[in-house]
Amino acid sequence: MHSPLEITQILPASPALVFEMFSSKEHLANWWGPEGMGIEVKTFDFQPEGTFHYVLKAGSFEMWGKFTYLEIDAPNRIALLNAFSNPEGETINAPAVPFGADWPLEMWTEYRFIPEGDQCLLRLTSHPHQASDASQKLFTQNHGNMKQGFKSTFDKLESYLKVLRSDEVSKKP
Repeated sequence: MHSPLEITQILPASPALVFEMFSSKEHLANWWGPEGMGIEVKTFDFQPEGTFHYVLKAGSFEMWGKFTYLEIDAPNRIALLNAFSNPEGETINAPAVPFGADWPLEMWTEYRFIPEGDQCLLRLTSHPHQASDASQKLFTQNHGNMKQGFKSTFDKLESYLKVLRSDEVSKKP
């Protein structure tokens, strides 16, 4: 058995607020994806068996993806299948470059929102879903690259949370 990808980050907000960042189309549109990539949300249906279908863009480059939600336990946990997709929302193989021909078709992913004082410990756990040994091995070999991408994404979330907080402070009488 290959090891799952595990990433944690402390965020300057309550678990309930961080959960809201994942459960709202308007919020996700402001931070999801690595630095330097914009996002367009095509579908957002936040419920078990619902999907979040999106395209990340950088110049003329586009990368489509989707989440299929499995379990939602507000404000503690979200479990989903993460996959690449085409513009129609169908699950497709990852681009061979840079991912490799054996990249898993789907990844089971869990986000946990854990109280840490007045902040939130965000914990992501992910592993290939119903994947071959070759896919599991490739996934494990790429933990470092995925950690970089998620770090960039979660740093954008942290910055967005700070903007939200400063907006709240400026609106108080």
